[in-house]
Amino acid sequence: MNKKDLLKPSVLSLAIASTFSMAPALAEQTAADETEVIEVRGIRSSVIKAMDIKRDSQGVVDAISAEDIGKFPDTNLAESLQRISGVSIDRKNNEGNQITVRGFGPSFNLVTLNGRSMPFADSPKQEGAGGTQNRSFNFEQIAAESVSGVQIYKTARADVASGGIGATVNIETAKPFNFDGFKSAFSVKGINDTSVEKGDDVTPEVSGMISNKFMDGKFGVLAAVSYSERHSSQEIIATDGWLRQTGGNCELGYNTPFSPDCGGSGGSVDVSAIDPSKNPNGNIWLPQNFNMDVSHHERERTNGQLVLQFKPNDDVEVAVDYFYSKYETTIERYQTAHWIGNWVSASADENGVLANIANGAGGTDFLGYYDEIETENDSVGINVKWQITDNLSMQFDAHTSESHAQPDGTISENSLLLTNSDFACFAYEVCYAGQFTLDYGSSDLPILNDPASMAANGFDGDVRWLYDGTVRTDQYDPSLVGGNLAIGRGNEVENTIDQVKLDFTWLNDSDNALAAIRFGVGYVDFNYDTTWRMHFTGLGRAWNPNVDDLTYVDRGGLGSEFSGSDSLFDYIVEFDVNELLNRVDDEVGFTYNPNVFNEVQEETVSAYVQFEFETEFQGMPIDIVAGTRYESTDVTGKTSQVTPYALRYVSLTELRSQFDAEPVYGTTELSGDYTYFLPNLDISVEFQEDMIFRLSAGRSLTRNDLTALRPATNIANSRPAGPYLAYQGNPNLKPYVSDNFDLSYEWYYDEGSYASVGYFKKWVDNYISNNTTSGKLYNADGVAYTDPSQGDLGTGPNDCPLNGTDAPVCDGTVVPNSPDIDWLITTPVNKDSASVDGIELAVQHLFGDTGFGVQANATFVDGDVEYDVREVEEQTALIGLSDSANLVAFYDKDGFQVRIAYNWRDEFLAATDQLRAPDEPVFTEEYGQLDANMSYDINENFTVFIEGLNLNEESLRQHGRFSNQLVSAQEFGARYNVGIRGTF
Repeated sequence: MNKKDLLKPSVLSLAIASTFSMAPALAEQTAADETEVIEVRGIRSSVIKAMDIKRDSQGVVDAISAEDIGKFPDTNLAESLQRISGVSIDRKNNEGNQITVRGFGPSFNLVTLNGRSMPFADSPKQEGAGGTQNRSFNFEQIAAESVSGVQIYKTARADVASGGIGATVNIETAKPFNFDGFKSAFSVKGINDTSVEKGDDVTPEVSGMISNKFMDGKFGVLAAVSYSERHSSQEIIATDGWLRQTGGNCELGYNTPFSPDCGGSGGSVDVSAIDPSKNPNGNIWLPQNFNMDVSHHERERTNGQLVLQFKPNDDVEVAVDYFYSKYETTIERYQTAHWIGNWVSASADENGVLANIANGAGGTDFLGYYDEIETENDSVGINVKWQITDNLSMQFDAHTSESHAQPDGTISENSLLLTNSDFACFAYEVCYAGQFTLDYGSSDLPILNDPASMAANGFDGDVRWLYDGTVRTDQYDPSLVGGNLAIGRGNEVENTIDQVKLDFTWLNDSDNALAAIRFGVGYVDFNYDTTWRMHFTGLGRAWNPNVDDLTYVDRGGLGSEFSGSDSLFDYIVEFDVNELLNRVDDEVGFTYNPNVFNEVQEETVSAYVQFEFETEFQGMPIDIVAGTRYESTDVTGKTSQVTPYALRYVSLTELRSQFDAEPVYGTTELSGDYTYFLPNLDISVEFQEDMIFRLSAGRSLTRNDLTALRPATNIANSRPAGPYLAYQGNPNLKPYVSDNFDLSYEWYYDEGSYASVGYFKKWVDNYISNNTTSGKLYNADGVAYTDPSQGDLGTGPNDCPLNGTDAPVCDGTVVPNSPDIDWLITTPVNKDSASVDGIELAVQHLFGDTGFGVQANATFVDGDVEYDVREVEEQTALIGLSDSANLVAFYDKDGFQVRIAYNWRDEFLAATDQLRAPDEPVFTEEYGQLDANMSYDINENFTVFIEGLNLNEESLRQHGRFSNQLVSAQEFGARYNVGIRGTF
């Protein structure tokens, strides 16, 4: 039994024992205040309540309050949060899922549920065991109907848990003592996603809550449940990675398919257009592939909550609560793709991008994926409030929470690659394999098979390739489609948090400036365990699907929002992925890579003290809060894995690790620790009535992405002839530490109306930079890895077949005269500092009793570090930094409510790693979305409503270093919800 399992019952036992050992007395936050948070009705009331929270807060705080129980402003929490100044969101499949605050991306923001640190687990699409696992919370997994309010703390506070340099976001859910007595609510809606191509046109979403008090109000019970189902389709045109290569001209020659000078091209590269002032080293960027992708999604989300509250007397209150959520998604995904293998010719533009490519190998690939993604979250906790004396109160809180992705150990991604290529022609024959052209230079999407480009490269206008000794031209002929590769892979992730907090508040009843002292201690045991699983098999022409297995679907209007879409592939080829994979398993079998186990444990002890002062100066009320937080964290990183004995040459684009039949595990364990004091100071002065000036200064920290803390070396997918990439984590990394400064002016000039302007600056230390060194890596026997694609392949298929194992000379791993690999080994280190500053503007105005109102805000951010797209060495990057703006207009009168909201976000750096190019950036281009909702109160109990999201059907495009390096282009359709809501 490991340590975390032993801790769970001990935490709860301590909590329960503490409950019964405490003498009576407690001062809770007044039920009236909490009731006000929940019982607001309508848009007008909710925006007034949110404004009051902002006005009465210590430091810079923004808030969102539900219009009524079960009636949060948006169907998704992230979609609501983006309405707040300084908050932007990332979207996945046209739904908000993660937030960026003041230019700091999802990993830099801490999300708590009722003040508790919550676990997070996900099994995203990734290429290996080293796939990124960050700390960002996925708002898709929590239903908005169960939320009563959200507070966003933008400045540091000693009594708020550390972890959010951008902000700490606290999600509040309802409790039975929030209400005077019986309360119930329900909502039933139908969801129509206009993007859906497979599945139901309308899917259900239902939620309900019931709460009541018993025993003369001393005991309360609340139960809430929600279920949501969404069917949708997604269309993407993509290039999965831009590989940086050494520039120069390469000799043409199919018999030598890999040329180090060309990074494995085998064709000629015209570099005459490269501008030396922009690209002095002559680097060139080669697209890994080009694909057209259609996916069909079926998502189910279930949330449940049970809360028991007991108040035996006026001084003690005990609450026990349980929260559960389950998130399941199945995705059928199909691609038609060209992989860039041996080109006949290519020309670079002024930046070094191979914008015009004539390919001479690779054929047309048809990929099918079946993803089954599941995450379960549950949390059980106890909270005790005790009024020890008239001046001293205490609050004890303990919880154990778990988030588990792929809880049954199932593979999250299964895929089958089919192709019309004849493998034999790749390495040994001069052939017309996959003859096509790509032009990345003149439109949103690359132009595929432009007639002029075809003619210029000696092609006759048809896609041509050699199959079975014959030149073919019909790339979609189902009788020529054969097997290539079958893969299953994914991470099982288990994140557990055991947390105990003890907080005290002392109120001063003396007539002096000191109003209160708050102090407390806490302990958090954070564990993050991952298990990487992968199996695969190479197929080749010995295995073929039946013609009847393949369905050819016309692309229709796919990509029509982007220029260049007219030249896309004609068809998407669909097939039953699971059925064919079962055939593969029966007829060929899979090779199972040894599992890779990673564990990160963080144990944090904290303590804080905070002094609150209330005074006046020349008639101006002044509030001062000063405190400091102490945190000490021990970090342990552990990896258990099997060292591959060699690399195998699988295809023109891949070398794959090979393992012994009876693998032997080795374990690497490293540790680190850090201790910080995090002081804070908040001063607010009401220098005129309803005019407040705030000054805040403080220190905050954010812990590193969990991938960076893994100790063992991971061999990334490497391309024949390079680049050869490896990654090693560093558990001794220090957290990001930020010194923060805020100034804010707020004018509350009328009921529900205010204007504010704020300035903030953050100086962040310990930014992570990748330290890359060159060196050899060795197997368990001390033998250096070699590149078999660069060895003596011979001149015929019997010498060293590409995927064969029966050759007399070699087996694809040990090839004569293969050179040792000089790996680029990347390790994260604390190195750089950066600063970010910005201005936040906000106004909210209610037009008297007309029912009309408007909210508008804008945030302008800047940093002293800007990602230089022309710099190929490692550099500090500010992920997510962008300007943003919101405009919301609403009407709320006589039971009729309308709200229209437009959200805009400027271009930003979304990532510094592409799917198949881990050292290349991804930029998301500017995006603006229009949402609206309308409701009518039939009577005091029932409301009908309609909601529309992305009514302008905005599309999203991402690119690499330069705008013509397409990474992803996605079209999003509108979504509509129609339903009825009731409260009793």
